[in-house]
Amino acid sequence: MTIEERQSALLIMQKQHHRTCVVCGDLNPNGLRVSFDVCPDGAVEAQIVFAEDREGYVGHLHGGVIASLLDGAMTNCLFSHAVRAVTGELTVRIHRPLRAGVAIVARGWLERGMPPFYLMAAELRQNGRLAARAKAKFMRKEAPTILPHVVINQEKP
Repeated sequence: MTIEERQSALLIMQKQHHRTCVVCGDLNPNGLRVSFDVCPDGAVEAQIVFAEDREGYVGHLHGGVIASLLDGAMTNCLFSHAVRAVTGELTVRIHRPLRAGVAIVARGWLERGMPPFYLMAAELRQNGRLAARAKAKFMRKEAPTILPHVVINQEKP
C-alpha cells in the first residue's frame, strides 16, 4: 500500500472503531486527541504538547499517560495496515521524565506480523532525546464466532 492508502486506512479504522479512544478518539471529551501520520518507513508519528492537567508529579507527565500514548501509537500503526487488534502484553520503560508544555514526538511501528499476532514497538522523544520506549504483543480482534451446533438455553429451570 502507498503512504496515502495507509493514511486513509488509519483514518477509516479510527472512525469505525476508536471514536471514544482516550488517545486518538474525536468523541472523547477527556481524551488526548492525538493525530497520527504515516511515515515513509511504515511507522506512524504524532507530535503533541501536554498541559499540566496530564501531570503526575509537578512538572512530569503521569506514567499512565505515557503508557497510553505509547500503546496508542502502536494501535494506530496497526490501523494503518487495516488491522484491528487489542493489546495482550505491554512493557514500558521510561528513560527520563517527560515534561508538560514541551513537544513530544510519539512514534509506533510494526516489528513483526504473525497473524493473528503482531509484535509492536513505540517510543517517545522530547527535545530529540529518547524518553520512553515500549514493546507490545497485540492480537487481532475478530468478531465472535457463533457455532451453529451450540444451543444456549436461556430459560430458567
